[in-house]
Amino acid sequence: MRKSQMLPVAVFAMALFAIATPPASPQTYTVLHAFAAGTDGAVPNPIIGDAEGNLYGATKFGGITTCGEDSCGTVFKIDSAGNETVLYRFEGGDNGYGPYAGLARDAKGNLYGTTQGNGFVGGASVVFKVDPQGQEKVLFVAGETAQACCLDSPVAVDAEGNLYGMSPYGGKPNCGLVENNLGCGTLFKITPSGKFKVIHVFKGTDGIQPEGGLVLDAKGNLYGTAAYGGNLKCEYPGWGMNKEEGCGTIYKLDPSGEFTILHTFTGPRDGSDPLGLIIDSTGNLYGIADSGGDTIKKTNWEYGLGTIFKVDTTGKYNVLFTFRPCTDPPCKDGQVRNSLYASHLVRDSKGNLYGLEMVNDCAFGGGCLFRIDAKGKITDLYDFTQDQSGAPIIPSMGLVLGSHGDFYGSTPVGGSAQPECNDEGFTAGCGSVFHLTF
Repeated sequence: MRKSQMLPVAVFAMALFAIATPPASPQTYTVLHAFAAGTDGAVPNPIIGDAEGNLYGATKFGGITTCGEDSCGTVFKIDSAGNETVLYRFEGGDNGYGPYAGLARDAKGNLYGTTQGNGFVGGASVVFKVDPQGQEKVLFVAGETAQACCLDSPVAVDAEGNLYGMSPYGGKPNCGLVENNLGCGTLFKITPSGKFKVIHVFKGTDGIQPEGGLVLDAKGNLYGTAAYGGNLKCEYPGWGMNKEEGCGTIYKLDPSGEFTILHTFTGPRDGSDPLGLIIDSTGNLYGIADSGGDTIKKTNWEYGLGTIFKVDTTGKYNVLFTFRPCTDPPCKDGQVRNSLYASHLVRDSKGNLYGLEMVNDCAFGGGCLFRIDAKGKITDLYDFTQDQSGAPIIPSMGLVLGSHGDFYGSTPVGGSAQPECNDEGFTAGCGSVFHLTF
């Protein structure tokens, strides 16, 4: 099992690069909410927003303090003034433990998500719904079944209320390619009545370990990525643990169940190890490959540092940007020293892509907010301090584009080192939700 999603927080770190000189326009960074552990929550996941400017998310820990060793997590809402409401606190067992992914929201304001669980004392992997009044309903209990276990990606919801999700290790145990009795992964659907159905079982050549969540287009087609698999001879996964092979795939599943591979990663040039997609109004897909791209043999960068890519409706794949390895620090001009990321890119109406860079190459060692335009030009928009982001211990994650060129985001640590956080072992802070204006 490579780069296991059961490892806390670190799998959600996003790192890209720091290059251009920051713009001279005034910038204001505001902590809307600093989590304090206990019933308030700790270590937030990526956030989402609504049209009224409210933000929603889940915390991995905090909530009911008697639930498991680290508490079981929460679902929260933060309004535009920074007022937090804890909508729900998980209870463990078949009720859920440890959400590790962002949420999805329907037109009625219902929130949907997954908990990873720990399979033992704390609780099971579940798919859940929380209504605007904070009432939770468990839609599916995965536990450690072959159908769906270790749920760590967001779900997608369609207009009829059907949910679509992925299990990274579901399917036939071992599937001939992975160890520890794990499968190559599954995709599933849950109807509004709660009927669960596996809609695709990965076999290896079509992908291994689906991650990052699914996206829907207007016709009901589903799109997603598998971190590994595809071309099983690809040798640029970047981690090289156990028996897993391949550099990943991008795929489409239509409403009839027909599965199509849109792109198979090859390592150099195009990248490897993709983790999630976003989609625009015309059906183009955008994402990040964590490894591959430019490589330097016999160095720490022999597997590459990844790419930002686009895939159009015909399956045509284009690299928009390639992360540049460097041999002698400090890195300069778009070069980076490491690459771990989480969360997805966000896109504005002009086609610019935005994300969070979290290595030490930024001005204050806390990461950067970057923009990449349609021509692949990268601009460093804002440099975070380590106190703001919590980096480099555990970097920032979620990013939401505001309505006035501003940004909201979440940091899994940082915010402020409150006494309650120290009591829980989070000496760098329990995480925060921030607002950044220009």
